[in-house]
Amino acid sequence: MSDVSPAVRSQRPWRVPLIAALALAFGSLALISGVAYIAVLAGATGTTERLLVDRAGRVIEAQVSMVKSRLDPVAQELELIAALAAQGRVDIDSPVAVRETLAVMLAQMPAVSITAFASLDLQLDRAMRQPDGSIVRDTVPLADIPGTLERFRELQTARKAFWGDLFWSPTLKQPLLNVRAPVRRSDNAFIGALVATVGIGDLSQLIEEASPPNGGNYFILVGHNHVLAHRRLIDPEGLGLSPTKPLPTIQDVGDPVLAHIWDPPVHSPTIERALGSLGHIVEVNGRRWVFVRRELKGYGPDPWLVGQYLPLEEATSDIDRLTNGAIVGAATLLFATLLALLMGLRMARSIRTITSAAEAIERLEFSQPLHRPSRLREIDDAGRSLEKARDALKWFGVYVPQRLVKRLMEHGEEGLASRRVEVTVMFTDIVGFTPQAESLPEHETAELLNHHFALVGACIEREHGIIDKYIGDSVMAIWGSVPQSEDHAAAAIRAALAIANVIREDNALRRAAGKAPIRLRIGLHSGPAVVGNIGAPGRVNFTVVGDTVNIAQRFEQLGKEYMTPADEVVVLTSGATLGAVQDCAALGIEVPQPQRRILRGHEQPIDVYRLV
Repeated sequence: MSDVSPAVRSQRPWRVPLIAALALAFGSLALISGVAYIAVLAGATGTTERLLVDRAGRVIEAQVSMVKSRLDPVAQELELIAALAAQGRVDIDSPVAVRETLAVMLAQMPAVSITAFASLDLQLDRAMRQPDGSIVRDTVPLADIPGTLERFRELQTARKAFWGDLFWSPTLKQPLLNVRAPVRRSDNAFIGALVATVGIGDLSQLIEEASPPNGGNYFILVGHNHVLAHRRLIDPEGLGLSPTKPLPTIQDVGDPVLAHIWDPPVHSPTIERALGSLGHIVEVNGRRWVFVRRELKGYGPDPWLVGQYLPLEEATSDIDRLTNGAIVGAATLLFATLLALLMGLRMARSIRTITSAAEAIERLEFSQPLHRPSRLREIDDAGRSLEKARDALKWFGVYVPQRLVKRLMEHGEEGLASRRVEVTVMFTDIVGFTPQAESLPEHETAELLNHHFALVGACIEREHGIIDKYIGDSVMAIWGSVPQSEDHAAAAIRAALAIANVIREDNALRRAAGKAPIRLRIGLHSGPAVVGNIGAPGRVNFTVVGDTVNIAQRFEQLGKEYMTPADEVVVLTSGATLGAVQDCAALGIEVPQPQRRILRGHEQPIDVYRLV
């Protein structure tokens, strides 16, 4: 018996069984085809201007498809390189190997002008196409290119390739379309970023090749007034473009017809009904022009307007008398075919969505849409059930680290049973956060913490640490628990040093924006601890308990005695942590002389090392 209440059931759309839907589709196809055949035999009449406008619509659709066919492979190639780098098949530690890979991509895609890889050491390896067609390779610091460091930080939180806002190229003296892709290891740690650019001159050359030879012209607008692609932009020299004015207006390109695109439309009932939202007619110097356009999204923060204009007489010159029966027959047959195709595609899309969603849930990816309401009962029920399961697992994934969930999926509850292991524990704390937060609105406080935790979390995850919990503005992280690691101490120290560098870099950006810097204390300690599920049978946490945790927190608090007003970050670690490092020289730091301190609650003194 169904557990859905009548009120809920009444809110659902009317649904039919899958078999009945298929029978209805094919029956409708047969019936409509019969009606079309009878209509064809009935006779013929004249046609209307609607047919030509439909053709114009198909032309603009073809133009949109052509733009996509040239730009989408750029993003796909960038994602392929990102995947190869994540798998280690491209050695990102070798600038020569990276630049050669980028040069190969550049050679394969003539529309791309620059490809680059930004590494975690803030270096940019590039391959650039010169005006003579040659390819130049070089490496420059990210800081040398205005705005690049901020875009690099944005990519640290991105999950897939996307088209960003325009870059200004001082070399080409024109703005560049660009697609960016983060490079992440299989454990989702961020290890770099890729970017590829396409000049507006190359994009304009692309649409110029397809421009009609009848006095018309293709164009792409950003907003209502700025021109992204036009035959005049194949060589934008002389348009006065600059970083402050990257795109010309419709008046700047010297196209007398395009300049009047937003004039009040000319009244023409037949054409207006035919065009609908597809376009309109304007009159320029006594001649009428038809504008056909379509919005295109997904290639930057602002949608594009892909369009074409052509003389009205050209649009209507080849309208011939057709028989009414042929029109009705072709139209109804096409409608029947499209109806059957549409129903089949909708069913296939719904089933593919459910299948993909189930696979995404298995991978603990919860951002993919799961359910599109369907009138097909079985598909609709399956989608709703899967969506409910996704929502439950999504909250589970928010509060539990994915490494723990995956281990639980692989080994069951026994994989997370409590046990005593050697671990390294880290505590971080923002200095003076409470008074700083009291002076900020609630949403700015939340944004500050989310941004800070994203920076700290990225460094921890990159070194395979697990964030155990957030305590106000503090973070507790663990190394060596899941999975067990013999060199957990070195990984924790590397993460702490990386956090210190990231905080300093972020503080430089905050000062430039007129904001107060963040000051941070970090404490590390290694030792035995009980790791596993701790709590009541109905409510447990996977965590660590023991004196090792307490000492790590004492080290973070001890940072108050070491930090001076000029310090942005202080990192203290115990002798136990340094002693657990297998190769201290590999850390790349000079180990300072320790200080002997007695911590609260401990009688024996402990060696304290200040690393930062």
